[in-house]
Amino acid sequence: MAAIHYVSEALDDETRGARLFRGDILVFEDVAPMHALCARTQELIREAFGDDDPETCQDRLDRDSFVAAARAARARYRKDPEVAALARHVLAATGVALSRTYWDRLILRVLPSGKSHSARRIERLGPHRDSWGSNLMAQVNWWAPIFPIAPERTVALYPNYFDRPIANSSADWDLDELRARQRAIAAGEELTPYPLLPVPTEEIETASELRLSPEPGDLICFSSAHLHASVANETGLARFSTEFRTVNLDDLRAGRGAPNVDGRAPRLGADLFTRTTDGLSLAEEMVGFVVNAPPKSRA
Repeated sequence: MAAIHYVSEALDDETRGARLFRGDILVFEDVAPMHALCARTQELIREAFGDDDPETCQDRLDRDSFVAAARAARARYRKDPEVAALARHVLAATGVALSRTYWDRLILRVLPSGKSHSARRIERLGPHRDSWGSNLMAQVNWWAPIFPIAPERTVALYPNYFDRPIANSSADWDLDELRARQRAIAAGEELTPYPLLPVPTEEIETASELRLSPEPGDLICFSSAHLHASVANETGLARFSTEFRTVNLDDLRAGRGAPNVDGRAPRLGADLFTRTTDGLSLAEEMVGFVVNAPPKSRA
């Protein structure tokens, strides 16, 4: 069973990775740069929504206005240079060696209460492993709230599935197809949206569900092989959180990572990641690498 560690000091990459790849979950508490990142993100959210209380603004906005504001907030967050600089400081404060670390894009999640104001990209994500999409077992997830949250509107993890297979659609899901479909839709073609991520194809047991409610300024860190999901939000308050994923090059070269118990993605998602210091693509570093052989089929 995974252990939860509440951490108040930096951990070097190897120590942190050893805990994460055996299934443990880390909560870095009271990270100074994380407080600054939350403050900057709150500014961007309030500007995009034109509202001093964005958590309740869906009560004052119709669906289309809310969706437009949420998309504007997400875009501002993704492109803001101060956000990127603060996120680097956050990682460094937890002990991450930036020169050896690659990350994907910084994401601001907006999850409205209920379904009336929901839309693609601002909707609840069902149970999934992020490693199903990237096929990188050294991948690590980082997640943090922007405003105070509660167990009724947070992220849920299912630790019992860390080393337990579950039937899923990863073998039939293709990152390149997702990108191609998104480009075509953006260009005006009328196509059915492609699934954002692979999903379980069998019922999951929720007995082990774990809901953490960190404070703004805290940061949850867990292996991307953990099955996790958005908690269905029916609280009357929108949830704002940030997340990103990292891969450490030394972990890849040493073959360190979580067990791949059920992922069968057809390709690696290394080109999703760039070095935090200079933007070098992880795909360039991985030329010639052989990693993550798919697991054997269950008898």
